[in-house]
Amino acid sequence: MYRSLWHLLIVQLLILIALLLPAIPVESEKYDFFFVVDITRSMNVRDYLDVNGDPQSRLEKVKADLNQVLLQLPCGSTVGLGIFTERMPNIMFSPIEVCSNYLEIRDSIQHLDWRMAWVADSNIGLAFYNTIRLMQRLELQHSHLVFMTDGHEAPPINPRYTPDFSELMQNSERIIKGIVVGTGEHGLSRIPKFDEEGVQTGYYTAEDVPHQSSFGLPEDPTQIEGYVPRNAPWGNVRHDGNEHLSNVREAYLTGLAEQSGFVYHHLQSAAAFSAALMQPDFASTAKRASRFNHIPAAIALLLLLLLYPIEQIFRRAAKQIHKASATQT
Repeated sequence: MYRSLWHLLIVQLLILIALLLPAIPVESEKYDFFFVVDITRSMNVRDYLDVNGDPQSRLEKVKADLNQVLLQLPCGSTVGLGIFTERMPNIMFSPIEVCSNYLEIRDSIQHLDWRMAWVADSNIGLAFYNTIRLMQRLELQHSHLVFMTDGHEAPPINPRYTPDFSELMQNSERIIKGIVVGTGEHGLSRIPKFDEEGVQTGYYTAEDVPHQSSFGLPEDPTQIEGYVPRNAPWGNVRHDGNEHLSNVREAYLTGLAEQSGFVYHHLQSAAAFSAALMQPDFASTAKRASRFNHIPAAIALLLLLLLYPIEQIFRRAAKQIHKASATQT
């Protein structure tokens, strides 16, 4: 009897501890990411397959894999979200804690849409450059940039006007690090064409898009067929190409990553994407208030089960129910 009494007192003490135990600061690993997603028209190319084996667009693949990454990130990690089109990024929200804001982050990712684009053109290099510069101005150097794009520029960009990433790396206190994620397969695919209602009306053809840059001055005019300095600096001969078709421009994106001190990853599976993000270089440690109330509560339950076997508990409960029903009748 005395042993049972002591067991009950210990159980009550453990339950009291479980109810009153405050959060304890514990040092844990975390990740801080700022995801910026390309929403230009080439991201509508369906060169992925979803879990059911059906064609999936690059943008839908990005959204699906980002949601998988959210589930892998430990609490205390932060996530921000942005989009870009043409040469300018737009911040949807600054980095916020992933566990307490999971539903809001997931919902924002799910609503990413190509119709959010404010300009039809895309200049990947300048958009990447401007995103890094924006993060520096906002002092987001503690977040790692995850820049997701297929690298397809429309129209093709004049290499004479590419940005100088070395300028962004001069301030050692505000250097932004991260990963460039290439989306799409290596083989060329057709780019879907949509109307104002978002209904597909066909695919872009060679006549729909420019196949050569016509901005600024060419690097070497002698290589331009039909070059006329004033009236035709890019030549007076029609140029045909395959800019109406799209694939991941991996060489271009790898070059951007090397110039900026980033790493490159080709998006293929959610598991490989998560592994690329959760590497030691992107991890940091911080003290986070953690609750351990479940531990004394679990021990209390275990002691109760040892003191009163489950069969005995159910038998006593059945007797009480039978006694209560007999009293009512």
